[in-house]
Amino acid sequence: MTGRSGAHQRSASSRSQVPHTRCSVNRQSSLVTRHSRDTICAVATPPGTGGIAVIRIAGERTFPILDRFLADRRPSRQPSHTVRLGWFVSPERGPVDQVMVAIFRAPRSYTGDDLAEVSCHGGIAAADAILNLLVRAGCRVAEPGEFTRRAVLAGKMTLSQAEAVADMAEARTEAAFRTALARYRGGLSRLVAGIADDLKELQAEIEYRLGFDEHEACGKTPKMRIRRIAARLSRLVDSAAADRLLVEGANVAIIGRPNAGKSSLFNQLVQGERAITSPVPGTTRDRVDATVMLVGVPVRFVDTAGLTVRTGTRLSRLALAQTGKAVEQADIIIALFDGARPTGPSDRAVAAAINGRRAICVLNKTDLARRFGPREAGICPTGLVPVSCRTGAGIARLRARLARMLHAGAAPRLTVNRRQLEALSACRDALFRAGRAPTLETAALETGSAVDMLNKVDAPATATDILDRVFARFCVGK
Repeated sequence: MTGRSGAHQRSASSRSQVPHTRCSVNRQSSLVTRHSRDTICAVATPPGTGGIAVIRIAGERTFPILDRFLADRRPSRQPSHTVRLGWFVSPERGPVDQVMVAIFRAPRSYTGDDLAEVSCHGGIAAADAILNLLVRAGCRVAEPGEFTRRAVLAGKMTLSQAEAVADMAEARTEAAFRTALARYRGGLSRLVAGIADDLKELQAEIEYRLGFDEHEACGKTPKMRIRRIAARLSRLVDSAAADRLLVEGANVAIIGRPNAGKSSLFNQLVQGERAITSPVPGTTRDRVDATVMLVGVPVRFVDTAGLTVRTGTRLSRLALAQTGKAVEQADIIIALFDGARPTGPSDRAVAAAINGRRAICVLNKTDLARRFGPREAGICPTGLVPVSCRTGAGIARLRARLARMLHAGAAPRLTVNRRQLEALSACRDALFRAGRAPTLETAALETGSAVDMLNKVDAPATATDILDRVFARFCVGK
Protein backbone atom coordinates (compact mmCIF):
# COMPACT_ATOMS: atom_id res chain seq x y z
CA MET A 1 0.00 0.00 0.00
CA THR A 2 2.90 2.33 0.72
CA GLY A 3 4.22 1.80 -2.80
CA ARG A 4 0.84 2.62 -4.32
CA SER A 5 0.52 5.82 -2.29
CA GLY A 6 3.98 6.91 -3.36
CA ALA A 7 3.05 6.23 -6.97
CA HIS A 8 -0.08 8.37 -6.73
CA GLN A 9 1.94 11.22 -5.23
CA ARG A 10 4.58 10.98 -7.95
CA SER A 11 1.88 10.84 -10.62
CA ALA A 12 0.26 14.02 -9.37
CA SER A 13 3.64 15.74 -9.24
CA SER A 14 4.46 14.62 -12.79
CA ARG A 15 1.16 15.75 -14.20
CA SER A 16 1.61 19.19 -12.70
CA GLN A 17 4.76 19.59 -14.78
CA VAL A 18 3.09 18.97 -18.12
CA PRO A 19 2.90 22.19 -20.19
CA HIS A 20 -0.35 23.94 -21.01
CA THR A 21 -1.24 25.57 -24.31
CA ARG A 22 -2.16 28.83 -22.57
CA CYS A 23 -0.23 30.63 -19.84
CA SER A 24 -1.84 30.78 -16.42
CA VAL A 25 -2.29 34.28 -15.02
CA ASN A 26 -2.08 33.08 -11.41
CA ARG A 27 1.08 31.09 -12.08
CA GLN A 28 2.75 34.22 -13.49
CA SER A 29 1.91 36.53 -10.62
CA SER A 30 5.35 35.96 -9.10
CA LEU A 31 6.88 37.48 -12.23
CA VAL A 32 4.94 40.73 -12.00
CA THR A 33 7.51 43.37 -11.23
CA ARG A 34 6.97 46.72 -9.61
CA HIS A 35 6.88 48.20 -13.13
CA SER A 36 4.13 45.92 -14.46
CA ARG A 37 1.34 48.28 -13.39
CA ASP A 38 3.01 51.30 -14.97
CA THR A 39 1.29 52.90 -17.90
CA ILE A 40 3.77 52.54 -20.74
CA CYS A 41 4.09 54.21 -24.12
CA ALA A 42 6.29 53.90 -27.20
CA VAL A 43 6.37 54.69 -30.90
CA ALA A 44 5.40 51.40 -32.57
CA THR A 45 6.42 52.36 -36.11
CA PRO A 46 9.96 52.73 -37.53
CA PRO A 47 11.48 56.22 -37.24
CA GLY A 48 11.84 58.38 -40.32
CA THR A 49 9.70 59.61 -43.19
CA GLY A 50 6.33 57.90 -43.57
CA GLY A 51 2.62 58.47 -44.00
CA ILE A 52 1.76 57.92 -40.33
CA ALA A 53 3.43 57.15 -37.02
CA VAL A 54 1.71 55.11 -34.32
CA ILE A 55 2.17 55.66 -30.60
CA ARG A 56 1.01 52.82 -28.40
CA ILE A 57 -0.09 53.35 -24.76
CA ALA A 58 -1.03 50.57 -22.31
CA GLY A 59 -1.83 50.43 -18.61
CA GLU A 60 -4.54 51.29 -16.09
CA ARG A 61 -4.03 55.08 -16.49
CA THR A 62 -4.13 55.05 -20.30
CA PHE A 63 -7.47 56.80 -20.74
CA PRO A 64 -7.16 59.42 -17.93
CA ILE A 65 -3.78 60.47 -19.34
CA LEU A 66 -5.09 60.72 -22.90
CA ASP A 67 -8.13 62.71 -21.71
CA ARG A 68 -5.73 65.55 -20.81
CA PHE A 69 -4.72 65.95 -24.46
CA LEU A 70 -7.94 65.04 -26.28
CA ALA A 71 -10.50 67.04 -24.33
CA ASP A 72 -12.90 67.41 -27.27
CA ARG A 73 -13.02 63.63 -27.82
CA ARG A 74 -12.29 62.06 -24.44
CA PRO A 75 -10.92 58.52 -24.91
CA SER A 76 -12.34 57.53 -21.50
CA ARG A 77 -15.83 57.90 -22.99
CA GLN A 78 -15.00 56.22 -26.30
CA PRO A 79 -16.35 52.68 -26.80
CA SER A 80 -13.84 49.86 -27.06
CA HIS A 81 -12.60 48.84 -30.49
CA THR A 82 -13.51 52.13 -32.12
CA VAL A 83 -11.45 54.83 -33.86
CA ARG A 84 -12.05 58.58 -33.68
CA LEU A 85 -10.48 61.64 -35.25
CA GLY A 86 -9.43 64.46 -32.96
CA TRP A 87 -6.81 67.08 -32.12
CA PHE A 88 -3.99 66.19 -29.75
CA VAL A 89 -3.60 69.43 -27.79
CA SER A 90 -0.87 70.49 -25.39
CA PRO A 91 -2.22 72.60 -22.48
CA GLU A 92 0.79 74.92 -22.81
CA ARG A 93 1.47 75.01 -26.57
CA GLY A 94 -1.90 74.38 -28.17
CA PRO A 95 -2.57 71.94 -31.03
CA VAL A 96 0.19 69.38 -31.66
CA ASP A 97 -1.33 67.30 -34.47
CA GLN A 98 -4.60 65.93 -35.76
CA VAL A 99 -4.69 62.23 -34.83
CA MET A 100 -6.73 59.06 -35.03
CA VAL A 101 -7.26 57.35 -31.66
CA ALA A 102 -8.09 53.63 -31.47
CA ILE A 103 -9.36 52.36 -28.10
CA PHE A 104 -9.12 48.80 -26.73
CA ARG A 105 -10.50 48.24 -23.24
CA ALA A 106 -9.22 45.55 -20.88
CA PRO A 107 -9.24 42.63 -21.11
CA ARG A 108 -10.00 42.70 -24.85
CA SER A 109 -6.70 44.21 -25.91
CA TYR A 110 -3.30 43.07 -27.12
CA THR A 111 -1.75 43.27 -23.65
CA GLY A 112 -4.86 42.60 -21.57
CA ASP A 113 -4.62 46.17 -20.17
CA ASP A 114 -6.48 49.27 -21.27
CA LEU A 115 -4.69 50.14 -24.50
CA ALA A 116 -4.80 52.93 -27.07
CA GLU A 117 -3.05 53.60 -30.35
CA VAL A 118 -2.59 57.19 -31.47
CA SER A 119 -1.89 57.60 -35.20
CA CYS A 120 -0.32 60.94 -36.06
CA HIS A 121 1.34 62.32 -39.19
CA GLY A 122 4.55 60.52 -40.16
CA GLY A 123 8.07 61.67 -39.58
CA ILE A 124 9.81 62.27 -36.29
CA ALA A 125 8.61 65.65 -34.97
CA ALA A 126 4.93 64.90 -34.34
CA ALA A 127 5.50 61.47 -32.82
CA ASP A 128 8.29 62.74 -30.56
CA ALA A 129 6.18 65.67 -29.38
CA ILE A 130 3.25 63.39 -28.47
CA LEU A 131 5.53 60.85 -26.78
CA ASN A 132 7.23 63.54 -24.69
CA LEU A 133 3.87 64.91 -23.54
CA LEU A 134 2.70 61.42 -22.55
CA VAL A 135 5.87 60.86 -20.50
CA ARG A 136 5.47 64.20 -18.75
CA ALA A 137 1.88 63.23 -17.93
CA GLY A 138 2.93 60.03 -16.14
CA CYS A 139 3.67 57.37 -18.77
CA ARG A 140 6.90 55.42 -18.80
CA VAL A 141 8.72 54.66 -22.05
CA ALA A 142 8.28 50.95 -22.70
CA GLU A 143 11.21 48.55 -22.66
CA PRO A 144 11.92 46.45 -25.78
CA GLY A 145 9.11 43.93 -26.27
CA GLU A 146 7.27 45.03 -23.14
CA PHE A 147 3.84 45.18 -24.78
CA THR A 148 4.15 41.60 -26.03
CA ARG A 149 5.70 40.47 -22.75
CA ARG A 150 2.62 41.79 -20.91
CA ALA A 151 0.45 39.88 -23.38
CA VAL A 152 2.27 36.64 -22.50
CA LEU A 153 2.04 37.27 -18.76
CA ALA A 154 -1.65 38.07 -19.09
CA GLY A 155 -2.28 34.78 -20.89
CA LYS A 156 -3.22 36.52 -24.14
CA MET A 157 -0.71 34.43 -26.12
CA THR A 158 1.83 31.67 -25.61
CA LEU A 159 5.55 32.27 -25.69
CA SER A 160 5.93 30.71 -29.14
CA GLN A 161 3.24 33.07 -30.45
CA ALA A 162 5.10 36.02 -28.93
CA GLU A 163 8.33 34.93 -30.63
CA ALA A 164 6.38 34.60 -33.88
CA VAL A 165 5.44 38.29 -33.58
CA ALA A 166 9.13 39.24 -33.65
CA ASP A 167 9.84 36.76 -36.44
CA MET A 168 7.07 38.23 -38.62
CA ALA A 169 8.48 41.72 -38.10
CA GLU A 170 11.97 40.54 -39.08
CA ALA A 171 10.94 38.24 -41.96
CA ARG A 172 12.92 38.87 -45.15
CA THR A 173 11.15 36.30 -47.32
CA GLU A 174 7.61 35.06 -47.85
CA ALA A 175 8.63 31.63 -46.52
CA ALA A 176 9.94 33.20 -43.30
CA PHE A 177 6.75 35.24 -42.84
CA ARG A 178 4.38 32.35 -43.53
CA THR A 179 6.10 29.96 -41.11
CA ALA A 180 6.09 32.66 -38.41
CA LEU A 181 2.40 33.29 -39.14
CA ALA A 182 1.68 29.57 -38.69
CA ARG A 183 3.32 29.69 -35.24
CA TYR A 184 1.42 32.86 -34.38
CA ARG A 185 -1.81 31.06 -35.21
CA GLY A 186 -0.90 28.40 -32.67
CA GLY A 187 0.64 25.69 -34.84
CA LEU A 188 3.59 25.06 -32.54
CA SER A 189 1.41 25.34 -29.43
CA ARG A 190 -0.89 22.60 -30.70
CA LEU A 191 2.05 20.39 -31.63
CA VAL A 192 3.67 20.82 -28.20
CA ALA A 193 0.33 20.18 -26.50
CA GLY A 194 -0.01 16.89 -28.40
CA ILE A 195 3.46 15.77 -27.31
CA ALA A 196 2.65 16.88 -23.75
CA ASP A 197 -0.46 14.66 -23.73
CA ASP A 198 1.66 11.68 -24.81
CA LEU A 199 4.18 12.44 -22.07
CA LYS A 200 1.40 12.73 -19.50
CA GLU A 201 0.11 9.26 -20.38
CA LEU A 202 3.66 7.87 -20.36
CA GLN A 203 4.38 9.34 -16.93
CA ALA A 204 1.11 7.97 -15.56
CA GLU A 205 1.97 4.47 -16.77
CA ILE A 206 5.53 4.58 -15.37
CA GLU A 207 4.35 5.94 -12.00
CA TYR A 208 1.66 3.25 -11.79
CA ARG A 209 4.25 0.53 -12.37
CA LEU A 210 6.60 2.14 -9.86
CA GLY A 211 3.89 1.80 -7.24
CA PHE A 212 4.45 -1.95 -7.27
CA ASP A 213 8.24 -2.11 -7.57
CA GLU A 214 10.57 0.89 -7.75
CA HIS A 215 13.45 -1.31 -8.94
CA GLU A 216 11.52 -3.07 -11.70
CA ALA A 217 13.29 -3.23 -15.04
CA CYS A 218 11.95 -0.85 -17.68
CA GLY A 219 9.73 -3.24 -19.61
CA LYS A 220 8.90 -3.54 -23.28
CA THR A 221 5.66 -1.53 -23.20
CA PRO A 222 7.04 1.67 -21.59
CA LYS A 223 10.10 1.53 -23.84
CA MET A 224 7.95 1.25 -26.94
CA ARG A 225 5.92 4.32 -25.89
CA ILE A 226 9.10 6.23 -25.05
CA ARG A 227 10.66 5.42 -28.42
CA ARG A 228 7.48 6.35 -30.29
CA ILE A 229 7.40 9.82 -28.70
CA ALA A 230 11.17 10.21 -29.21
CA ALA A 231 10.81 9.31 -32.90
CA ARG A 232 8.09 11.92 -33.30
CA LEU A 233 10.35 14.53 -31.73
CA SER A 234 13.28 13.44 -33.90
CA ARG A 235 11.27 14.01 -37.06
CA LEU A 236 10.32 17.47 -35.84
CA VAL A 237 13.89 18.38 -34.85
CA ASP A 238 15.37 17.06 -38.10
CA SER A 239 12.88 18.93 -40.29
CA ALA A 240 13.29 22.12 -38.24
CA ALA A 241 17.07 21.98 -38.54
CA ALA A 242 16.83 21.40 -42.31
CA ASP A 243 14.29 24.19 -42.83
CA ARG A 244 16.00 26.75 -40.57
CA LEU A 245 18.16 28.10 -43.39
CA LEU A 246 15.05 28.62 -45.55
CA VAL A 247 13.72 31.02 -42.95
CA GLU A 248 16.75 32.58 -41.29
CA GLY A 249 19.02 32.61 -44.32
CA ALA A 250 22.51 31.13 -44.60
CA ASN A 251 26.08 32.30 -44.10
CA VAL A 252 28.36 31.00 -46.86
CA ALA A 253 32.10 31.52 -46.45
CA ILE A 254 34.41 31.35 -49.48
CA ILE A 255 37.86 30.10 -48.49
CA GLY A 256 40.98 29.11 -50.43
CA ARG A 257 44.69 29.71 -50.88
CA PRO A 258 45.88 33.21 -51.85
CA ASN A 259 45.10 34.15 -55.47
CA ALA A 260 42.83 31.14 -56.01
CA GLY A 261 40.10 33.50 -57.26
CA LYS A 262 37.95 33.88 -54.14
CA SER A 263 37.11 37.53 -54.78
CA SER A 264 36.31 36.79 -58.42
CA LEU A 265 33.99 33.96 -57.37
CA PHE A 266 32.42 36.24 -54.74
CA ASN A 267 31.68 38.85 -57.43
CA GLN A 268 30.20 36.18 -59.70
CA LEU A 269 27.91 34.88 -56.96
CA VAL A 270 26.68 38.31 -55.80
CA GLN A 271 26.56 39.51 -59.42
CA GLY A 272 28.46 42.70 -58.81
CA GLU A 273 31.94 44.14 -58.31
CA ARG A 274 31.88 44.12 -54.52
CA ALA A 275 35.39 42.75 -53.90
CA ILE A 276 38.63 44.08 -55.40
CA THR A 277 40.33 41.52 -57.63
CA SER A 278 44.02 41.51 -58.53
CA PRO A 279 46.60 39.04 -59.87
CA VAL A 280 48.73 39.93 -56.84
CA PRO A 281 48.29 37.33 -54.03
CA GLY A 282 46.94 38.57 -50.71
CA THR A 283 44.73 41.39 -52.05
CA THR A 284 41.91 40.57 -49.59
CA ARG A 285 42.92 41.44 -46.03
CA ASP A 286 39.50 41.67 -44.41
CA ARG A 287 36.17 39.93 -44.71
CA VAL A 288 33.89 41.31 -47.42
CA ASP A 289 30.25 40.25 -47.38
CA ALA A 290 27.05 40.74 -49.34
CA THR A 291 23.57 39.24 -49.04
CA VAL A 292 21.63 38.12 -52.11
CA MET A 293 18.46 36.10 -52.64
CA LEU A 294 19.08 32.62 -54.02
CA VAL A 295 15.83 30.92 -55.07
CA GLY A 296 13.97 32.77 -52.32
CA VAL A 297 16.58 32.18 -49.60
CA PRO A 298 18.68 35.09 -48.22
CA VAL A 299 22.33 34.04 -48.55
CA ARG A 300 25.17 36.05 -47.05
CA PHE A 301 28.37 35.37 -48.99
CA VAL A 302 31.63 36.16 -47.18
CA ASP A 303 34.90 36.65 -49.08
CA THR A 304 37.88 35.86 -46.86
CA ALA A 305 41.63 36.31 -46.83
CA GLY A 306 43.67 33.49 -48.35
CA LEU A 307 44.55 30.54 -46.13
CA THR A 308 48.25 29.81 -45.97
CA VAL A 309 50.60 27.84 -43.76
CA ARG A 310 52.85 30.90 -43.43
CA THR A 311 51.71 33.42 -40.82
CA GLY A 312 53.81 36.28 -42.22
CA THR A 313 53.18 39.77 -40.89
CA ARG A 314 50.92 40.81 -38.05
CA LEU A 315 48.40 42.04 -40.63
CA SER A 316 48.40 38.60 -42.27
CA ARG A 317 47.83 36.91 -38.92
CA LEU A 318 44.86 39.21 -38.22
CA ALA A 319 43.45 38.43 -41.67
CA LEU A 320 43.77 34.70 -41.03
CA ALA A 321 42.01 35.11 -37.68
CA GLN A 322 39.10 36.82 -39.49
CA THR A 323 38.99 33.94 -41.95
CA GLY A 324 38.85 31.46 -39.08
CA LYS A 325 35.95 33.36 -37.53
CA ALA A 326 34.07 33.36 -40.86
CA VAL A 327 34.53 29.59 -41.13
CA GLU A 328 33.18 29.07 -37.59
CA GLN A 329 30.10 31.18 -38.32
CA ALA A 330 29.39 29.64 -41.74
CA ASP A 331 26.46 27.34 -42.38
CA ILE A 332 28.08 26.24 -45.65
CA ILE A 333 31.69 26.61 -46.83
CA ILE A 334 32.77 27.02 -50.45
CA ALA A 335 36.35 25.70 -50.63
CA LEU A 336 38.00 27.11 -53.74
CA PHE A 337 41.05 25.49 -55.33
CA ASP A 338 43.27 26.85 -58.10
CA GLY A 339 43.15 24.44 -61.01
CA ALA A 340 46.13 26.07 -62.72
CA ARG A 341 48.54 25.42 -59.84
CA PRO A 342 49.83 22.16 -58.35
CA THR A 343 48.43 20.98 -55.03
CA GLY A 344 50.36 22.51 -52.14
CA PRO A 345 50.39 22.87 -48.33
CA SER A 346 47.92 25.77 -48.49
CA ASP A 347 45.39 23.54 -50.25
CA ARG A 348 45.76 20.97 -47.49
CA ALA A 349 45.14 23.78 -44.96
CA VAL A 350 41.88 24.56 -46.80
CA ALA A 351 40.88 20.88 -46.71
CA ALA A 352 41.61 20.77 -42.98
CA ALA A 353 39.43 23.84 -42.40
CA ILE A 354 36.37 22.13 -43.94
CA ASN A 355 36.86 18.82 -42.16
CA GLY A 356 33.44 17.61 -41.01
CA ARG A 357 31.64 20.77 -42.19
CA ARG A 358 28.97 21.18 -44.87
CA ALA A 359 31.02 22.28 -47.84
CA ILE A 360 31.20 22.53 -51.63
CA CYS A 361 34.63 22.04 -53.19
CA VAL A 362 35.13 24.19 -56.30
CA LEU A 363 37.94 24.04 -58.86
CA ASN A 364 38.58 27.44 -60.46
CA LYS A 365 40.45 28.45 -63.64
CA THR A 366 39.16 25.56 -65.75
CA ASP A 367 39.81 27.74 -68.81
CA LEU A 368 43.55 27.19 -68.22
CA ALA A 369 45.68 24.05 -68.35
CA ARG A 370 44.94 21.91 -65.30
CA ARG A 371 47.81 21.27 -62.90
CA PHE A 372 45.79 20.57 -59.74
CA GLY A 373 45.70 16.95 -58.52
CA PRO A 374 43.23 16.66 -55.61
CA ARG A 375 42.93 12.87 -55.60
CA GLU A 376 46.64 12.35 -55.15
CA ALA A 377 46.67 14.78 -52.20
CA GLY A 378 43.53 13.28 -50.63
CA ILE A 379 41.65 16.57 -50.99
CA CYS A 380 37.90 16.71 -51.65
CA PRO A 381 37.14 12.99 -52.11
CA THR A 382 33.48 13.90 -52.74
CA GLY A 383 34.37 15.67 -55.98
CA LEU A 384 34.82 19.18 -57.33
CA VAL A 385 32.53 21.63 -59.10
CA PRO A 386 34.57 23.01 -62.04
CA VAL A 387 34.19 26.74 -62.75
CA SER A 388 35.93 29.58 -64.49
CA CYS A 389 35.44 32.88 -62.70
CA ARG A 390 36.93 34.67 -65.74
CA THR A 391 34.43 33.30 -68.28
CA GLY A 392 31.55 32.47 -65.90
CA ALA A 393 31.51 28.81 -66.92
CA GLY A 394 30.12 26.50 -64.22
CA ILE A 395 28.74 29.30 -62.02
CA ALA A 396 25.12 28.29 -62.73
CA ARG A 397 25.94 24.71 -61.77
CA LEU A 398 27.52 25.93 -58.52
CA ARG A 399 24.44 28.02 -57.73
CA ALA A 400 22.20 24.99 -58.33
CA ARG A 401 24.38 22.84 -56.03
CA LEU A 402 24.18 25.48 -53.31
CA ALA A 403 20.40 25.79 -53.72
CA ARG A 404 20.02 22.03 -53.20
CA MET A 405 22.05 22.22 -49.99
CA LEU A 406 19.77 25.01 -48.77
CA HIS A 407 16.62 23.04 -49.70
CA ALA A 408 15.73 26.12 -51.74
CA GLY A 409 12.41 25.87 -53.54
CA ALA A 410 11.01 23.46 -50.93
CA ALA A 411 7.96 24.44 -48.92
CA PRO A 412 9.09 24.90 -45.31
CA ARG A 413 7.07 23.06 -42.73
CA LEU A 414 6.29 24.38 -39.27
CA THR A 415 9.70 25.77 -38.35
CA VAL A 416 11.06 26.71 -34.95
CA ASN A 417 13.70 29.19 -33.87
CA ARG A 418 17.04 28.37 -32.27
CA ARG A 419 15.78 28.55 -28.67
CA GLN A 420 12.82 26.30 -29.39
CA LEU A 421 15.02 23.89 -31.34
CA GLU A 422 17.42 23.63 -28.38
CA ALA A 423 14.55 22.80 -26.02
CA LEU A 424 13.00 20.22 -28.38
CA SER A 425 16.39 18.61 -28.97
CA ALA A 426 17.00 18.39 -25.21
CA CYS A 427 13.54 16.85 -24.73
CA ARG A 428 14.28 14.25 -27.44
CA ASP A 429 17.69 13.43 -25.93
CA ALA A 430 16.14 12.92 -22.49
CA LEU A 431 13.62 10.51 -24.01
CA PHE A 432 16.41 8.62 -25.77
CA ARG A 433 18.07 8.19 -22.37
CA ALA A 434 14.75 7.09 -20.88
CA GLY A 435 14.41 4.48 -23.62
CA ARG A 436 17.81 3.04 -22.68
CA ALA A 437 17.18 3.20 -18.91
CA PRO A 438 17.70 -0.14 -17.11
CA THR A 439 15.03 0.51 -14.45
CA LEU A 440 11.66 2.24 -14.24
CA GLU A 441 13.03 4.63 -11.61
CA THR A 442 15.69 5.91 -14.04
CA ALA A 443 13.16 6.06 -16.88
CA ALA A 444 10.86 8.16 -14.67
CA LEU A 445 13.66 10.63 -13.90
CA GLU A 446 14.60 11.01 -17.57
CA THR A 447 10.95 11.37 -18.60
CA GLY A 448 10.58 14.13 -16.01
CA SER A 449 13.62 15.84 -17.51
CA ALA A 450 12.00 15.58 -20.96
CA VAL A 451 8.88 17.28 -19.59
CA ASP A 452 10.99 20.10 -18.14
CA MET A 453 12.64 20.66 -21.53
CA LEU A 454 9.29 20.63 -23.32
CA ASN A 455 8.00 23.21 -20.85
CA LYS A 456 10.67 25.61 -22.10
CA VAL A 457 9.30 25.58 -25.64
CA ASP A 458 5.96 27.19 -25.01
CA ALA A 459 5.12 27.71 -21.36
CA PRO A 460 8.18 29.00 -19.49
CA ALA A 461 6.32 31.92 -17.94
CA THR A 462 7.80 31.08 -14.54
CA ALA A 463 11.34 31.41 -15.87
CA THR A 464 12.36 35.06 -15.93
CA ASP A 465 15.70 34.32 -17.58
CA ILE A 466 13.97 32.71 -20.57
CA LEU A 467 11.55 35.62 -20.90
CA ASP A 468 14.47 38.06 -20.78
CA ARG A 469 16.27 36.08 -23.49
CA VAL A 470 13.20 36.04 -25.74
CA PHE A 471 12.21 39.69 -25.43
CA ALA A 472 15.75 41.10 -25.61
CA ARG A 473 15.56 41.01 -29.42
CA PHE A 474 12.20 42.82 -29.63
CA CYS A 475 12.01 46.43 -30.73
CA VAL A 476 10.54 49.13 -28.51
CA GLY A 477 6.82 49.49 -29.17
CA LYS A 478 6.25 45.83 -30.03
